[in-house]
Amino acid sequence: MEKIQKALEKSLLSRGQQPPSVRPVPVAPRRPADRPAIADTESSAIAYTRTRVAPVSDKEMEKRRLVAGLSTHDQSDTFRILRTRVLNRMEEKGYRTLGIVSSVGQEGKSLVASNLALSLASILTKTVLLVDLDLRAPSVHTYFGIDPEPGLLGYLRDGRALSSCLVNPGINRLVLLPNGRPVRSSAELLTMPRMLGLSKELRETYADRIIIYDLPPLLHTDDALAFMQHIDCFLLVTSEGHTKEHELKQAVSLMKGYPLIGTVMNRSSETSKHVKKSRMTRQNRP
Repeated sequence: MEKIQKALEKSLLSRGQQPPSVRPVPVAPRRPADRPAIADTESSAIAYTRTRVAPVSDKEMEKRRLVAGLSTHDQSDTFRILRTRVLNRMEEKGYRTLGIVSSVGQEGKSLVASNLALSLASILTKTVLLVDLDLRAPSVHTYFGIDPEPGLLGYLRDGRALSSCLVNPGINRLVLLPNGRPVRSSAELLTMPRMLGLSKELRETYADRIIIYDLPPLLHTDDALAFMQHIDCFLLVTSEGHTKEHELKQAVSLMKGYPLIGTVMNRSSETSKHVKKSRMTRQNRP
């Protein structure tokens, strides 16, 4: 793990960024769909009338390691800490869209994206939309245990109405745009006019909405790079015992010029505790 941390520090410094100290943290609308009808946000639940609601139980969330959605879980504080750090960075710059990336597959980025979305949705002044853009290996729907159809591909390929493609997993202020059909022509889909128009619509519909994009791994295809210019900032997920030093360096190099606001390290040696580390990095670029 120290090699990965040192490689990351070296890569960030080469980009003109001063990495702060690492703190260990334990883990584990007008609508396209519906406008949250919030008069008193502390007591009012959102009534989803056009978005499909598919509740996930606390038992299922714990089984699928969605610990951020369980307020009594001893690891839920992990994502509250990450949430606060991410939100502070985003609000400093006026960012509203966040991409979750990794160098290669199997590093836990989709689980991080799902837990972070859950944690952000618990903020009473925010709504969250989690979009699965890992078109070759979609997995967000598996964590929430939902039927992903028609999903993003239904919107892009079949011309389905956006409202029919969104899902609320029974969590107040959280909506998912899942995808369940792996595709090969993923980069082409991510750059088609309908997708670019969607990203603009999602961003501009509500001022209180945070959009999280679960992106494909950086080193597998050009999918993430094809869409990154449409996202405000990024978190890079790495995994102890899985991420190779050269892969991390290459991933950071590919992200040069994009606002990388932090990293999350999955500590696989402590998976029984779901322990992770996070590092937030302050951007010196305008």
